[in-house]
Amino acid sequence: MCGIVGYVGEKLGLPIVIDCLTRLEYRGYDSSGVAYVDNEDLVVKKQLGKLNNLSSNLKNKIIPASCAIGHTRWATHGEPSIQNAHPQQDENKLLALVHNGIIENFNNHKQKLIGKGVKFTSQTDTEVIAQLLGRELQKVLNTGDNYSQNKMHSTMHSTSSLTKKQVLRAIHNVINSLDGAFAFAVVVKGMDDCIFFAKFKSPLILGKGIDENFLSSDATAILPYTNKIYSLMDGEFGYIDKKKIEVFNSSFKPVKVKFESLQIEPEQIMLGDYQHFMHKEIEQGAESVINTLDRLSSELQNLPNGIFLNDFNLHIVACGTALHAGRVGKYIIENQLRIPVNVDYASEFRYKNPILDNKSVCLFISQSGETADTLSSLELAKQKGAVTIAITNVPASRIEKIADYCIHTSAGPEIAVASTKAYLAQLAALYAFAEHIAKLRGIEISFSIKKIKTEVMRFSKFTYRDKLGDIVKDIKEQESVYFVGRGLDYILALESALKLKEISYIHCEAFPLGELKHGSLALINRESVVIAILTQKDLIEKTLNGIHELNSRGAKIILFSPFEELKDNVYKFIKTPLVDDCLSPFVVIKPLQILAYLTSLSKGLDPDKPRNLAKSVTVE
Repeated sequence: MCGIVGYVGEKLGLPIVIDCLTRLEYRGYDSSGVAYVDNEDLVVKKQLGKLNNLSSNLKNKIIPASCAIGHTRWATHGEPSIQNAHPQQDENKLLALVHNGIIENFNNHKQKLIGKGVKFTSQTDTEVIAQLLGRELQKVLNTGDNYSQNKMHSTMHSTSSLTKKQVLRAIHNVINSLDGAFAFAVVVKGMDDCIFFAKFKSPLILGKGIDENFLSSDATAILPYTNKIYSLMDGEFGYIDKKKIEVFNSSFKPVKVKFESLQIEPEQIMLGDYQHFMHKEIEQGAESVINTLDRLSSELQNLPNGIFLNDFNLHIVACGTALHAGRVGKYIIENQLRIPVNVDYASEFRYKNPILDNKSVCLFISQSGETADTLSSLELAKQKGAVTIAITNVPASRIEKIADYCIHTSAGPEIAVASTKAYLAQLAALYAFAEHIAKLRGIEISFSIKKIKTEVMRFSKFTYRDKLGDIVKDIKEQESVYFVGRGLDYILALESALKLKEISYIHCEAFPLGELKHGSLALINRESVVIAILTQKDLIEKTLNGIHELNSRGAKIILFSPFEELKDNVYKFIKTPLVDDCLSPFVVIKPLQILAYLTSLSKGLDPDKPRNLAKSVTVE
């Protein structure tokens, strides 16, 4: 989940690394750090908190290093602290290393190293990699392939005597001993012209420029400098210098690197006239739906028709917001196609021993394409013989390379941690997928891609901000806010509750309205704020019954609905667009996203960077 950046070229490296890190801070903002080689000296700078703390510390300092690495951290092993911030170093300060991932056998390595006299300065699993690699390099400096224990702490030898091949061999030895997931970048003392790297089950891409090269956890970080990227495969490692990129596979054989041109404009990752990325991305929701539907009209033809013409069982697996999109997909496919669908949290899917075979079709949804739990579930499904289809927003991501088939959404880069436009793009992909199967099976459905586009564009300019101000005042000081709905509205309630809790830190829960009497009603008192969603005409009467139950307990009910005649039954009313029932997820989510955004602002919080969360969950 952490962010990694590396630059080597003819320019000043540190300003470029800091600039790139600003586009990776959504991956973590517990701490940040950089490392560079200056006149053969290895320099490490680290700061707690957001990246601005580090950049302010380095401001106005001209550091003539043309090779640098940087990191922004989301803590896994060890609390946020200077000691636990990256880069981490070996005890002899031969190298500095930044890392994303989790080393599962780090404690075994750590205890063995402590037994050999190595002194650790952090609680991180990352330091274990640095210490292992440092010992390998010290081994080369001392006696070549054979060394004695008492020579391990010698620093008499200059690291300038190391060759790139020797460092690569040391990295190869170390990564073969690691269990878990990692992407790391390393600079070595005395070697001011190259950055070494390795990757396994955590994202790492290389970027090719003119007399300069880059590496990063995410292509968007380096997009202003180059759009030519290579996404490393698991087990690959190597180095970049300003002229050359060398990659090797797990067998230490050279890899022929083929760079792709990433079709993203730099303006897509800039704030422009917006105060926050979240607001910008909410307003881009309609565009993400249109672009996705336009793209998928041809892309769905790549799926094998035969699997949908015969009997098959369908599974949708995802995490967080993507799971809520999957729940909408389940509702639409079952309601319109009469095909049963199982929906699972990816983090639970593997552990329930799912019933899968060669008649199973599994959809795996991941905005980043790097979600660790989703990827592990995908690998399990493949082992069991299921047909696997990925839905992702990031080209050349790991999920695309593992799945049998891939459906790409076209939301563009999503920077804010809380997903908004990518969620809508996932809905678009699922509806297009449902329509595709309906056509193959000759089933008549009540929606069309054309109708989705029309309705989304018709209501895309609605802002809601002026109408939601009073609602924000009602909920900003609440300890808990409850969301209720039935059918599709309950799924919208789940996603809306997640958005509000993510960025306002208010405890939020969503309940099926009909289940209130089975336990949840005990939570309601005269101070309770309940947000009800009602968009489906045939559920008006049943939903009103639940609203009356809440009213009788003194709850303040805020109703989001297109049916204005219901406003006298509730405390406050927000009118939403009136569309066909099955299309309501596309147009009703926006005011609820705006509500979460405005609540976060009212509390003086940063909606783009909620505490304890990161955008791409690349660890389990």
